Amino acid sequence: MIAFVLLCTVLILGLVEYVSRREDLRHLQVTFSLDTQLTEPGETATLRYTVRNTSAFPLLYAGLTLSLEPVFTLREDEAFTRRRVREGFEGTRISHSFYLGPRQQFTGRLRFSVKKRGYYTLGRYYLESGDFLGLRPALRGEEIGCGIICTAAPCSPPVIRALGGELGLVSVRRFLQDDPSMVLGYRDYTGREPMKQISWNQSARAGRLIVRQNDFTTDRAAAILVNMDPSRPALMERCLSLTASVCRWLEREKIPYSLQSNGDLFSLKAGLGSSHLFFIERRIGLSRLTGYTGFPDLIDQALAQRRSGCTYIVLTPYRGKGFPEAVGRLARHTDQKPIVICAEEERA
Repeated sequence: MIAFVLLCTVLILGLVEYVSRREDLRHLQVTFSLDTQLTEPGETATLRYTVRNTSAFPLLYAGLTLSLEPVFTLREDEAFTRRRVREGFEGTRISHSFYLGPRQQFTGRLRFSVKKRGYYTLGRYYLESGDFLGLRPALRGEEIGCGIICTAAPCSPPVIRALGGELGLVSVRRFLQDDPSMVLGYRDYTGREPMKQISWNQSARAGRLIVRQNDFTTDRAAAILVNMDPSRPALMERCLSLTASVCRWLEREKIPYSLQSNGDLFSLKAGLGSSHLFFIERRIGLSRLTGYTGFPDLIDQALAQRRSGCTYIVLTPYRGKGFPEAVGRLARHTDQKPIVICAEEERA
């Protein structure tokens, strides 16, 4: 009787081992997705992943390990970190092990943040599958295949004193007021116009919100000029943070703005809205601090495209040789004095 039980046990173990060896990594599919393409230092992003067993047989053991570089910081709770995370000099490893039945899948989520500006891929993953007795494990390693752009962190509002002062009180509110007596026409409400601009009579007739399109005493726009000088990288990084802050401030004030640079930020026509800001912050994140021409050439480009009533905001890492003369030339050929924001002076 004992011999029969032992024989049955051996046969069952042999059958299970045979089945488990059939279900190798060919039947496992892994997919990854990020909840955002653009982030900023310290902001939490989420990576979601799914491991799917496409076989009609169960997978008795499977393991998934994610390997992240040191530039990423985990934002998971203590229980998750204690069970699944291992820190090392090469980065962070997050490990899962699980059983998958036929046509079943395992899903997971990893919250993280990026430490500094730039474009980063999320490292590699390692997928493991083992037979029942652990005699022939299989391992596969590939790139996760997801990338994320970290833009420059904006500065706190008190840092950019010129925006709250000169631009906010003089350059914008003095020159850029709409004239309510001059109605050019009507158009649909976009969500960005102030409530006082809504025409309730026209809205009642149309059955939707309609706003008045008034004339302006001058163009309601700003132009951002960024001096890309890679000779002092720390100050240039600060300059990019100031650029992001200026763009966000103009978005809050609903002032259309363009961007011009003499480097790898390139140029972008005047606009407003989340998509406009997204493209600028994306370029800031992808920048390698590359300058193509000198600052005087940037001023020449701006003067060639100048518009009446446009407020010019010049951002520079420091005031180098020839900078005062170039800014003076811009001031002589525009309606109002340019606003200069210097990263070196703001840091001081």
